[in-house]
Amino acid sequence: MVDVYSKSKRSDIMSRVKNRRTSPEEKVADLLKELSIKYRRNVKILPGQPDFVIKSKNTVIFVNGCFWHGHPNCKRAKLPDSNRDFWEKKISSNKRRDRRNAIKLRKKGWHILTIWQCRLRKPEKVLMRFKKQFGL
Repeated sequence: MVDVYSKSKRSDIMSRVKNRRTSPEEKVADLLKELSIKYRRNVKILPGQPDFVIKSKNTVIFVNGCFWHGHPNCKRAKLPDSNRDFWEKKISSNKRRDRRNAIKLRKKGWHILTIWQCRLRKPEKVLMRFKKQFGL
């Protein structure tokens, strides 16, 4: 399938993709607030700069976009047909980086939660996961 946008238009669209305070991150923040869990965002001194750090529970949370992080068996993670080699390398590289950061965080004693973008369509399930994880 050929891209419906010109190269310059696609470049403009991609340059607007945010990496902080995304809609999925805001949903997670709302859930954490609902549970009265205190957190810090995007802590730069930790590997991978986790989206949320809950120091009291020694837990970090990554909110991953299904496409950008290659969510297995998720229709949102489908690679485009155009420029496929580039996207395969890009997503593969993102996944390797995520694994490296997870190893570093675990070695430092952190628990890691990954919340996938598609899972936030049912926030009550994510809320239950948080309750279980944090013993609430």
